[in-house]
Amino acid sequence: MKAGKILAIIMAASMTMSLCACKKKTGKETEETTHESSTKTTTSTTQTETDPSESVTEPTEEPTVPSDVRDESDDALIIYGYEKDFGKKIEEYLPDVVYEYVYVEQDVYFATLSEALQSEEKRPDLFMMDATHLGDWAESERTLALEQLGITRSDLYDQFEYTYEMAVDQDHAVKALAFEIAPSVIIYNRALAAQTLGVYDPADVAEKLSDWQSILDRAHEVNINSEGAVKLLSDRQQLHDVFWAGHSDAWIQDGKVVAGSDFDQYILLQESLFAESLTGEKAPFSREWRSDINTDMTVMFFGSLQTAADVIGYVPGHEEKQDPDESSAGSSTGNTDPTGETTEEPEITGWSIVPAPSATYDGGTWLMVSSSSDKKATAAHVLRALTIDKDTLTGMAVDGRFVNSRSIMRRCADDPNFISDFFCGQNPYAILVPEAEKIRIPSDPQTERYADSEIKRLLDAYLAGDIQTPEEVREQFIIGMEELLGLS
Repeated sequence: MKAGKILAIIMAASMTMSLCACKKKTGKETEETTHESSTKTTTSTTQTETDPSESVTEPTEEPTVPSDVRDESDDALIIYGYEKDFGKKIEEYLPDVVYEYVYVEQDVYFATLSEALQSEEKRPDLFMMDATHLGDWAESERTLALEQLGITRSDLYDQFEYTYEMAVDQDHAVKALAFEIAPSVIIYNRALAAQTLGVYDPADVAEKLSDWQSILDRAHEVNINSEGAVKLLSDRQQLHDVFWAGHSDAWIQDGKVVAGSDFDQYILLQESLFAESLTGEKAPFSREWRSDINTDMTVMFFGSLQTAADVIGYVPGHEEKQDPDESSAGSSTGNTDPTGETTEEPEITGWSIVPAPSATYDGGTWLMVSSSSDKKATAAHVLRALTIDKDTLTGMAVDGRFVNSRSIMRRCADDPNFISDFFCGQNPYAILVPEAEKIRIPSDPQTERYADSEIKRLLDAYLAGDIQTPEEVREQFIIGMEELLGLS
């Protein structure tokens, strides 16, 4: 069943069958870094209706938008990005757009992008952005607010809220839209879990890793049961990021800095992990960190499907499953004798996923429009097509992207054709979609960044012995935050 038929299924309010499609064929990859289509640009878009069966709420406030968004040039739309095959997506889903795609390696991408925006040649109209740099670029005068492109918050009703809340400037204007998102979960080695925790089924593992005290308890358990040979985690930095994603209390209350119970719990958690050598102390994503995960030295790590693909070779996407009615009634599983009794236990292998104690993300890909663009109408057309249009997003979901549509990803979560052999019979979206819907962005990102920096600095000093007690850590945190925020 093709992607167009999937769309019809998604859009039908009364339909209950699963989203079902065959994965699209892809052409030969090219090493070219730029590509220009040969067809005319059009800025017309079709607004797709919402699936009435989904529970969504449209914003009631509408910002002022220009009555007419136009192109001021007949030149090709210039797009900068760090995904090598992104040009193929433009060809596939936007054959009407004349464009030039400039691919840049990620390690030099932001320097190249900044330089290009200041030049007169090949100045970007549209460009990719990652989660790490998104906040700074949202505050920049070099990027346009969506309302200047004729896109309002009411157009975003089906997107995961955190994705556009991350991209607002100080005036609360949205400056970027995500076309791929990366909610994060616990990814664990089933065999190691069985050996060190006594369980490997996702339901049982989820119960054992449901909160931060449980994480600490399991770190002890793994250490004892493996006699120190295996660690629950290969690093403490990932734990830092996920822990503070669940922090909801304001750092500033009644004009004063407040370090609550989360602060105390975190310091004690990190102290125990460090003092008792319960983690591998490896730098996240380093060669040593990856080796620990892939050589059965670490039970789990935090990550998205993108991370799983990068670290352990997960292959995303949709696979047509055989209709149960078509299966052979006489087929054998190969593990029973003629009497029907099981002759041997199946070997425990592979990976599975469970929710982390805090809902968070570890990446994603956004698109932004430069304030110097003379192709605003075309840029808006591309933004709508790749981040809002149901037909396009359905096709990308079938190809394995976690797209920024709640209704589509909920359908994927319910679709047996997304059950993964890699994850031993789990549909990863059934775990990830609810987590993505829980993610919240701090109301004061700058204060959150200050707090994050201070916590890391003071924790390092405490573990090194330069600060003697947790109470002193708390006191210095409050003093440092007050100085940074000008409250002292």
